[in-house]
Amino acid sequence: MKKIQYNSFDVILRQLALFFSSLLIILMFSTYLVANEIGYKEVYSKGRAVIMENNVDIAKKRALEDALYLASLQGGARVDGYSNIDASTSLNENILVRPSSTIKDFVILEESQDETHYNVSIKAYLVNVNNILNCANRDFVNLSYLEPHYSISSRLPAWTSKLPLVISSGIFKNLNNINFIKLKDSSKVSFNPSKVIKKSISLDYNNLVEGTRNALNEGEFAVHAIIILDSAKGRLTKVSKELIVNITLNIYEGPNYEVLDSLDYKFSLWTGNKTGYSNIDAYLRVSKDKLTEFVNTSISKIQYRVLDKLKCQPLRAKIEMVNNELVIPIGLNQGLKKGRVGFISDSEDINMSEWIVLTVRDSKGNSATIEPLNPLNKKEDIKGKIIKFMN
Repeated sequence: MKKIQYNSFDVILRQLALFFSSLLIILMFSTYLVANEIGYKEVYSKGRAVIMENNVDIAKKRALEDALYLASLQGGARVDGYSNIDASTSLNENILVRPSSTIKDFVILEESQDETHYNVSIKAYLVNVNNILNCANRDFVNLSYLEPHYSISSRLPAWTSKLPLVISSGIFKNLNNINFIKLKDSSKVSFNPSKVIKKSISLDYNNLVEGTRNALNEGEFAVHAIIILDSAKGRLTKVSKELIVNITLNIYEGPNYEVLDSLDYKFSLWTGNKTGYSNIDAYLRVSKDKLTEFVNTSISKIQYRVLDKLKCQPLRAKIEMVNNELVIPIGLNQGLKKGRVGFISDSEDINMSEWIVLTVRDSKGNSATIEPLNPLNKKEDIKGKIIKFMN
């Protein structure tokens, strides 16, 4: 076997290629770990401090600080190290341990003291410093399919009047095949977006329990299709005829039908030629069945654009006080279960650092009762805030 000789430049190139390949693998693995970070973590910890000079208050404070530090370390730690040399040329190694998570809220579960020490037990909620939310953890979304609106050009053949219904039925069928979407057929109910009544939500007992509110609840969505058919000629060739299909999907959120997004989708289909020779035109004309098949093929992926818009929408609601209880107008019907954890802040910015943790005490159809983790947080101060549930 012939031995291959490498010069020094080739060796350096090989070493650089190996180095950058290894670095790329490490970065990809790190990205995967970050992408799979949990949104929050419930932890328990105990702190302990010596009672000095009979000062119990200071010992309690130090024990609590110890418990909070140990709790934060349970969410992961970042270890940094450095070396320094003193005047006598002695080498000192220094290690700094810092939590990689931050405590959003906590509650003291137990306090005790003996002759020498003060002990504190706490429950805390940690959130990763990056505040990454995994939208894929939402179980489902409720989506109503509203009455579609059609518009057909008078220049099109009469039989094309059936195409909008074909398109609408195809969109509905495709959306219904996505397990993440719980689809409700509201297409038989008249819908006019310009006449949607913008009114505030009254969270009285009857509205929450008896379900006499708007058809669309908090945490739910609706899609409204606008289908416009038009004709065009001379786009492909001077004698070509085409069918232009414009589809707009307006996505609404909540009982006030706030516009979440508007998705536009446009395509054209060749229907034949108009040469002036009837025999040639008849031979080249695309059949109704074939054109219908082309339409169904063209809309076969449109439902994924709706899915992409809905799958990462946070579950959130405004908190109200009902019979001295904190109540929100979302519940089991929106996928909110007992024990779920939510956070509130003074604004809707999900990256706010000062949050209050609340848990779902009870959940039913379209409502839930929540309570703060820390009883020191007053209900009156929580009322009116926006709660967002992390995954």
